[in-house]
Amino acid sequence: MAFMRKQAVVEALDINTITPDDAEKRITAGVKKYATNEANFASADANTPYLGHIVGMGIESSNLADITMSIERQFLTKMTTKTPVTEGSSEYKLTAGELGKLRILDGQDALAATPGLSVKMLMDLGHMAKNDAYLEKVMSFAYVMATGDGWKMADALKKMAGKAEKLAGAERSEALANLKTLISQAKDYDALLADSSKLAASKQKAYVNDKGGFDALSSELNLTLDKIKGASTGGDAATLAKLRGEEAEIRTRLKMSAAKLRVSQEVSDAAGKRRAIEDKKVAEVRAALQSSVSAAEKLS
Repeated sequence: MAFMRKQAVVEALDINTITPDDAEKRITAGVKKYATNEANFASADANTPYLGHIVGMGIESSNLADITMSIERQFLTKMTTKTPVTEGSSEYKLTAGELGKLRILDGQDALAATPGLSVKMLMDLGHMAKNDAYLEKVMSFAYVMATGDGWKMADALKKMAGKAEKLAGAERSEALANLKTLISQAKDYDALLADSSKLAASKQKAYVNDKGGFDALSSELNLTLDKIKGASTGGDAATLAKLRGEEAEIRTRLKMSAAKLRVSQEVSDAAGKRRAIEDKKVAEVRAALQSSVSAAEKLS
């Protein structure tokens, strides 16, 4: 359950009248009521994940839309004019216009996993001027994901070792066998984090798999559209209605697959690129993994 705070009316500010650091502080303060890890929230910075309880704020995934709406409520922007993405398209983007409420369109927040990445999102969308000095301290989405997996593994290993230590007899033997498997996985992941080229290769493989799934759905949609075209000329209302239902289902799956693919591509593209901030965060999680492995090996 999220810890309580005094509710206050937040006055929306023109986002271009404040610094990126100030925007980050407002974004972080705005999600406090959804956070369940008070300690992590109290020490949160640009790179503290919204989700997760180990190093994150403990916000549930069901509150992701609330995070986005909180950002929208806090800022005003001049990017308010709806402009079709392509001529005649029903999809639109936001371009410069009169000062008004900030809006984040569907899918634009997919990579905003931390306050710093939320600020980066606002810069990328043109709501704020790009600030390279600020962005230099913001860990990439790829490494939020990569280090997050490492923290989960270190925590799981620590908990499994603690549980195994209390067992005896056959239960202990079984637990120690499982512990050895997890130790091996933790060592492998530590080695993967140590080599950015190997990490990038593994993420590229994941992207290729996701791309294959997306392409397969695209082909399925095109095949269904061809069937709809044939049914339309044949005048078979029942068949046409069934095909329209299939089309709607495929489009929903395709939209979800596209969102997953975007995330997968971002991770794949950035996994091989490390700056000082990524090196620092990788070093922290590798130390945690190695500590958990060392403690677990004393039992096994």
